[in-house]
Amino acid sequence: MDLSLRIIRSNNFHTFFILVITSILWSCSKHSNILNNTLYEININNKNPRVEVASTQKQRTLGLMFRDKLDNDHGMLFIYRQEQYLSFWMKNTKIPLSIAFIDSNGKIIQVESMTPYSLINHVSKDKVKYALEMREGWFRENGIKVGSKVSFPSKINRIDVK
Repeated sequence: MDLSLRIIRSNNFHTFFILVITSILWSCSKHSNILNNTLYEININNKNPRVEVASTQKQRTLGLMFRDKLDNDHGMLFIYRQEQYLSFWMKNTKIPLSIAFIDSNGKIIQVESMTPYSLINHVSKDKVKYALEMREGWFRENGIKVGSKVSFPSKINRIDVK
């Protein structure tokens, strides 16, 4: 094999290696960049969980997937432009969660537990504008149930929902 062919093969290997590493790093970073990770404090029955907001299609699609943990009293609030029937599943979600479906007036109309990695759809029984995911059992442990009222800070109401 002559020297020029070895150099070309060596350069091809280095180029391939760099592309693979770049792809891996980009893939890891794209999940963390979709959400801005700003925490907002909401109020439910004098409890003040801090929530990340998912207000775009990409953010709502990713949700809490691929997370290894969720701090106590932390969750994710999914916001939609208008009330609609919502459906959630747990694909690629490692953490057991509870979800509350919330109407446009802030009233919880339904609470369900969700199992990690389950492909079962959890569908709201009525049209809602919000869904709140918390650590599994959080709502029950804090005396929050159907009919409880959620208060959102004005900062959340000003978020541009897409």
